[in-house]
Order: sequence, then C-alpha cells, then structure tokens
Amino acid sequence: MGCPTEVEIGDSLVFSICTHDPDTGVLTDADAVPDYWVYEDETGVSINASTPLADVMAKLDDAHTTGFYTESITCSAANGYENGKSYTIYIEATVDGDKGGICYGFKAYDRRKADVIAISTSTDAADKLEASAETIVLGTVSHDATIATTTIFYSDDITEATADHYNGRIVIFTSGDLTGQATDITDYELVAGEGKFTVTALTELPADNVTFVIV
Repeated sequence: MGCPTEVEIGDSLVFSICTHDPDTGVLTDADAVPDYWVYEDETGVSINASTPLADVMAKLDDAHTTGFYTESITCSAANGYENGKSYTIYIEATVDGDKGGICYGFKAYDRRKADVIAISTSTDAADKLEASAETIVLGTVSHDATIATTTIFYSDDITEATADHYNGRIVIFTSGDLTGQATDITDYELVAGEGKFTVTALTELPADNVTFVIV
C-alpha cells in the first residue's frame, strides 16, 4: 500500500492498496474493484467525480498478484488541484462481504510557476532576488587570437556606449577553460561597436565564443 506525500500540479499521482480477507488476513481479491474519492482540505464534496459516485481503482497484474489495486490520477489545475492545498484519498473495498477503508494524504505544489512570488513565504525576498537578477549581464567573448590577452577581451553583444560603465563589477566565465573563474573589470569602453573589457589578469586568455556573466 502506498501513496506519495507530494505531487507537482500537472503531474500524475499513483496510489495503491492490497486487500485481505478480514477473517484470516490473507491476501484476497476484493469482491469488486475498490472505490475512491479525493477531498481537498476538509471540503465535504469529492473533486474526482462530478457526482457523489466514486471513481474506481484498477486490478494490477492479475496473473501474478492477489488483491493488488492501483490508480493514477492527473493532479492538474483543470481537475481542481491548487497550489499548497492538502488532499485526502478515501478508499473503500469490500472483501468477502465485509467493507473496509483506508485514507492517504498528499499536498499539491506548483513549483514550476512562471513567476516565483515568494521565497520561504517571503514575497519581499522574491522581489529582492528579481531586482538583483535583472542587473546581471550576459555576454559572449568575440575576438580573434591576434587581440586576445589574459587582461583584455571583447564582446559584440554588449554595446553600452558609456565609458567605464562596468568598472568595478565582476566577470564570471560560464563556458570554456575559464568556466567558474572570476575577475574584476578595471576598464570598459565601446570600440568599433564592441564592448572592450580590461580585467585583472586571468590564468589564460578567454577564447572566442565563451560565455560569461557580469555581476
């Protein structure tokens, strides 16, 4: 028997039960496939059926198992599942004329939302992260070997016209042999439509087409 305790909204959740003879405890197929209902929080109307009638589970691998039933439900917003809400699955099965039941609980989350509105419940923290992230500049090195040095590189996708605009900021390389290496910008200017960066010496010259971020 089992059920996950969390599900991502839009994903499927699979739960299962095993049925037993109430007199002997021996695994025994139910008289009919078990019914189930799903409830949100403490709402008294199930969300898995448009009427009070239950949905039913499925017998799994009848050739090799006894009393083993599973079901997969799609926990989508269209099916009524909401971020942060708790859900209870109530299951009934009748074995040898005796009815029994079991409950599972799980919580639904929407971690893949396009907008992160809170970090550890703090919307202020999310706003600050957004403000800081929007100042990060993405760039790609563009030069030939004749002008490459360990202290100077160019980027044709950074075309800020104001000299010294990036002075004092930090460059971190995100591809190539310099991946993860950081250095500070000591001078910046726009030369022939390309951003020219002078930096504290790197361990090797930045190769053409390697990527970096300015933080």
